Amino acid sequence: MAVIKKFKKINYDIFHKTTSIQTKIINNNNFTYRILLKEINKLLDGHEKILDIGCGAGTLSLYYASKDHNVLGIDISKKAVDTAKESAAFLGLKKVKFQQADFPNKIPKEKFDFVIFSEVLEHLEDDQLALDQINNTLYPGGIMFLSTPSIKAPLHRLNLTKKFDKEVGHLRRYSIEELSRLINKSGFRILEVKKSEGVLRNFLFINPVAGKFVRFIKFFLSDVVTFVDNLTIPIFGESNYIVVAKKVKEIKT
Repeated sequence: MAVIKKFKKINYDIFHKTTSIQTKIINNNNFTYRILLKEINKLLDGHEKILDIGCGAGTLSLYYASKDHNVLGIDISKKAVDTAKESAAFLGLKKVKFQQADFPNKIPKEKFDFVIFSEVLEHLEDDQLALDQINNTLYPGGIMFLSTPSIKAPLHRLNLTKKFDKEVGHLRRYSIEELSRLINKSGFRILEVKKSEGVLRNFLFINPVAGKFVRFIKFFLSDVVTFVDNLTIPIFGESNYIVVAKKVKEIKT
């Protein structure tokens, strides 16, 4: 597990200073979220009660509330949470709530069927506590959906992610062995591990110049770029891991 030692404390309100309200629900072909939506949608089969940890401006929370799930989104940034609340009001969504919370130090008192924990673990100083707290928020048999950067990412191995990781507040990246150890220790049984995001997609999101083109990857271009990117994973390796895990025992914190 590689730790970035010279870590600059991130003010996530400043990080979200340009975040604006969302005026429409994303679709399944959205380039930024399509991988997450595809994998999460396979796991939801009813009207699950969902906790979205590190929800940011609420894009995923709003999407799943529009699908008739009851959703609570939490984030450390007041600016992000306030923006998410405005978006929910604009879109007329009643089944979603947003709260500012310093996770994992504070967690909701209520229980959930499903937790979305996407691109958050690598930001937290105490990753084991975070997973323990997720265990505590889930009903018995509840599901955690987690995604996090891989230490084997091609651009990381070429030492091209250091600046990006520092700027966004990544404390570490994970091997699947280390990630599995942490998850199992927190009372979960891993149901699925998926290697995701090839070098092309990863470059688009970590390079500030290339990132300007992401907003133009829509409609058929989203399919084309995703197809090409998927071809790079077996050749060069994955940039992210997706893990689906089931709560099998209670953890005391």
